[in-house]
Amino acid sequence: MAKKVLELDTPFRKNEKVITTRSLGPIPEGAVGKVKLANGLTNWSRYWVQFNDGQMVGSIDHDDLVRPAMLSQWTEAKVAEAAAAEAALTAADTPAVEAAGDGGGGGGGNNFGIPEALLERSRAAKTRILG
Repeated sequence: MAKKVLELDTPFRKNEKVITTRSLGPIPEGAVGKVKLANGLTNWSRYWVQFNDGQMVGSIDHDDLVRPAMLSQWTEAKVAEAAAAEAALTAADTPAVEAAGDGGGGGGGNNFGIPEALLERSRAAKTRILG
């Protein structure tokens, strides 16, 4: 029988070696342990892990663990994810700045989808009340 190809999101099995991807209370990032119990639902997998120092920690999320052989793949995926998030943030900020610049003078731009007629009516009322 052919060996199953493992992906980062493939659930861990009992007695499988894992590494933490972030600190979990007293357990530091990069600690090696062994899965003792796997439970949870398809999109919400949780594990009980016994670490090399003898500590047993329960209810660890799947995203907080990685297989030792897949650590470099996990690191590359996180770097790519962070770069994509940074690019999306930059792209989201750029149009808002340009739209604000196009709005012009006193009332500013209309960045919130409010009809210009309502904004003008509000300006007129403010001028009428305040003088």
